[in-house]
Amino acid sequence: VGEVLITEGLATTQFHKDGEETSPRYDELRAAEAVAKASKKGLHSEKEYKAPAINDLSDPKKAKAYSGSLMRAGKLKAIVEYCFNGSRFKMLIPSENCYIMFAPNYLRSPQPSPPPGRQSKPAEPFGDTSKRHARLTLLQRTVEISCTGVTMGGVITGSLFVGQGAARKDYSLELVAAGLATVDQRKIDYGEAPKELVDAQLTAQKNKIGIWSLETVAETKSATGGVEKTKEEAATIRISEIRSGSHFFYHVVNDESVKVIEDSMKLFTTNNGTDGAPCDVKVNKVVAALFDDGTGKSWYRAKVLEKQGGHKAVVLFVDHGNVATVPVATHLRPLEVSLGTDRIPPVAIEATLSLTVTRPLSDENGLDAARMLQSTCWGKDISVRTQGKDEAGRVNVVIKADSDETVNEQMVSAGLARVAKPQVVDALVARMADGSAVLKLAADLNVAQETARKSRAGMWRYGDIPDDDDEEL
Repeated sequence: VGEVLITEGLATTQFHKDGEETSPRYDELRAAEAVAKASKKGLHSEKEYKAPAINDLSDPKKAKAYSGSLMRAGKLKAIVEYCFNGSRFKMLIPSENCYIMFAPNYLRSPQPSPPPGRQSKPAEPFGDTSKRHARLTLLQRTVEISCTGVTMGGVITGSLFVGQGAARKDYSLELVAAGLATVDQRKIDYGEAPKELVDAQLTAQKNKIGIWSLETVAETKSATGGVEKTKEEAATIRISEIRSGSHFFYHVVNDESVKVIEDSMKLFTTNNGTDGAPCDVKVNKVVAALFDDGTGKSWYRAKVLEKQGGHKAVVLFVDHGNVATVPVATHLRPLEVSLGTDRIPPVAIEATLSLTVTRPLSDENGLDAARMLQSTCWGKDISVRTQGKDEAGRVNVVIKADSDETVNEQMVSAGLARVAKPQVVDALVARMADGSAVLKLAADLNVAQETARKSRAGMWRYGDIPDDDDEEL
């Protein structure tokens, strides 16, 4: 390769002093350089060098004018010059001597973070992951494209393949299968999307990979134009963190992902030790954070919530729910890509007691409510009913107690909590496929609250609570 470069006048040989170690082919390289100088090739030419003019088709008018010739050309070799997101690129096509903006057919990838200093739309979930995947897979690599159309904005669309021979693969199929892009729903509805792309998306959706790992209430419109309702579901859980009397995190019992992430982080600790490492600390970035649970220090996945003066950071341990302030230098290090929350979603689920409102821990009754929840539920497998999510994305939970009452009712009857306002009840009923269970819970809680009020229990010991105090709850 060196000899070819030198012969074409694209490189020169390095000068060596007598006695210095040289390449076994040094004489051949010097001879090739002499040939290039004699024929005045490349950098040995006496002519003034002029960079070749490359036609830039990023302009919409030019792109539309030249799109026909690109589509007729069939399969083309292109070099990816820049990745805007997971499915939009700037490419150089040497055979056509032009730059184009290119996007694979049928795909829609999430929006990544804007460049520093530029005002733009905020990043969407998995936007940065999708862009990073594109950069690692395609950037500065030769790919094969087939142009099939052009958008109003001058973006050439078509198919995109990367690799050669047995390693050749369809980039669109790979991106959808990894859950880093979605197939355009309109193309699916009109039957235009290829079956293999649709099947790959369904598989990713079923396995909750990437974008599909986000737990959201389904908003697929039904034939009547409404929104799909949430059904009440039964589950067995174990609480992992208590934030207040009605706010906590939990693990689903027998969830294999809990064991997978625990074993993975133990292995991560074994491989990396317990020393901190230089880490890019940004708000909402998931890193590895050191924590001692009483059995020794170990690394856990954590999301950065806040930076404090550059030396400390507030982190949320996403697989347990606890929050801690840790030194950046000694207690944080980068997390392996395979352990990211895009690959393995957080196993701790944030929840709240359904229709049950407690005071903060700074209040005496709020602290008593948290202690009651701890004494009733901590360290044991408990049976619950889930009733969708609230506006903050927390799962609404009804905890079954040993008696006929629920823990929700017990807390209200003890005067440590109040029933949510009627508008909150109505909103939850509207989101449920069958709101009868929510209405029954609301009725039972109101009975328990009236009992607590009459017996002057807990927060009712000084009589009725005024409306302004109600707002503080």
